Amino acid sequence: MKIGCCSVNFRQYSLDEAMGWISEGGFEYIELEANLHWCNHADPRRDDPVKMREKAARFGLKISSVGSHRELITDEEVNYDAVADIQNAIRWAREAGIPIVVTGEGRKPGEMSEEAALANIRKRLEKILPVAEECEVSLCFEPHGSISLSPGGLGKILSLVPSRWVGVNFDTANPRRGNFMHPTSKGLEWMLGDALPQSDEITILTPIARSVRNVHFKDVVGKDAVCLGHGQVDLKGCVRILHESGFEGVLSWQTEGFQTAEETRAWMKESRQFMVQALQALKG
Repeated sequence: MKIGCCSVNFRQYSLDEAMGWISEGGFEYIELEANLHWCNHADPRRDDPVKMREKAARFGLKISSVGSHRELITDEEVNYDAVADIQNAIRWAREAGIPIVVTGEGRKPGEMSEEAALANIRKRLEKILPVAEECEVSLCFEPHGSISLSPGGLGKILSLVPSRWVGVNFDTANPRRGNFMHPTSKGLEWMLGDALPQSDEITILTPIARSVRNVHFKDVVGKDAVCLGHGQVDLKGCVRILHESGFEGVLSWQTEGFQTAEETRAWMKESRQFMVQALQALKG
């Protein structure tokens, strides 16, 4: 396993500042965010992908993945074409040399059945996955929606359109929250209202561990992200399961970026040390 850092941790700052701090923090891998008003460090509609790869290299970084969360259950609260947006992100990732695009299914309206929601996701995946296959870029779902946050939900999504180019971006904290944050026309919202019942991250991870390609390594107290090792998430248990499942990808440290740069950099130093020690412990 490798260790990385998400640019969203510094979403209140420029990409150059984020890359500089992440590089100075001793990380080799960076995950970029291309998530509309939430964090637009990368914009596949406008940014030159080759220049983006070259920019990262100047900071001594490799781009492990790019986040492109859209509503795949419904186009509620959005004014874009979710399918076209993700297709474009995948094509852009190929040109930038990025192997993974991270997404989620979004919020299921209360009146919609799970069967109808899955049918909508399938319809959109049938248009998106041929592009992923052509570009040889993995589309990875994280527990970031009404279905994926429920026990067995990620497995249901993966089975809709079986492909070697669809996988999981596991978020260690969202199952415990039973919720996820996303930008809407009203601003930043916890998308599931009162949320789903809190689940155990181990329960969500175990059945899909062999499908994990990337990880958002996050710790929380309640809904609030904290420095790794200071929260309620069984991070070492997650690392053990991933190791036993043969995962060799990147653990990307993530917060929601509400802290100042100084606070985040202090957390980053301690969180990186936690990650290094957790991986060393696997060697006995």
